[in-house]
Amino acid sequence: MFILKKKKIPSTIKIVQRLIHLGAKEYIAVNNLDISFESDSGRGPVDMKISIGADKSICEVKLSSNPQYLHGYQVQVQEYGKAECTENMFYVFVDTGNPRRLQTITAEHEKNKQSGIKCPELIIIDA
Repeated sequence: MFILKKKKIPSTIKIVQRLIHLGAKEYIAVNNLDISFESDSGRGPVDMKISIGADKSICEVKLSSNPQYLHGYQVQVQEYGKAECTENMFYVFVDTGNPRRLQTITAEHEKNKQSGIKCPELIIIDA
């Protein structure tokens, strides 16, 4: 009797995170930075934390297909910033073809900036 084990296939978001890590690897090495993935300071694991000494930046990555994409921008990244004691926050929105969600998040970001609300830097990747 043969039993075939199902191979675990990484999720799309994990693949995107690995591509970002691969792309950043040389920049991080050249600039003497440190990068940590899934670092957890008490509010759950942030996708990436980049630091040089005590200066820290956090980065949360969400696909536009994720129904929690707006919560990630409005709440999740803010909580991670508080936990890491930093205001250097980045939110990477990977647009996989949902124009309404892209419009919603860019409008939310512009509204926050115009109102003077502390918000993460929004980076949009057209995938």
